[in-house]
Amino acid sequence: MSYSLTEWYKVPLDPKLNVTDAAILDALQRDGRLSYAEIGAAVGMSGPSAHERVKKLEARGIIRGYMASVDPGSVGLGVLAFMWVTQAPGTIADDIAGDFAAIPEVEACHRIAGEGDYLLKIRASDTGDLERVVRIVQGTRHVYRTETDVVFSTPFERRPLPIRATGKPARSDATSET
Repeated sequence: MSYSLTEWYKVPLDPKLNVTDAAILDALQRDGRLSYAEIGAAVGMSGPSAHERVKKLEARGIIRGYMASVDPGSVGLGVLAFMWVTQAPGTIADDIAGDFAAIPEVEACHRIAGEGDYLLKIRASDTGDLERVVRIVQGTRHVYRTETDVVFSTPFERRPLPIRATGKPARSDATSET
């Protein structure tokens, strides 16, 4: 896999994405409810052609699904925390991600390199509820140590991925590429 470097981060490049696919993905990341006609207009093709492209992106697993973005505070989950979890020595061969997945307040679980082994994103209703969730995580098998950071505010999240086309344009892209 090749990489495009910017000043701040590495973006993995998919050699199978052409200019039109990248533009479609950008449009859908910004508004997943766009009609095929609107997608087509945004990328310079007909609605049916856009529909065909989207279906191919779905079939390839590039588009994994569509979902509503729910405001956590509006549904009573106004506390956000990140928890660093270190697995007990001698148990690293045991994957405990499934144990974390069984805790509904754990929104995301990442295996990481560094001091900890996992980084969990946790949503809770208040600090008392967060304490309850922290104790559940701490009681999970093979958890040796945890450290929790509580978020004061979130200036932004869920930004669209900076997708760049790397593949050769398809024949239908040749005229729309600039």
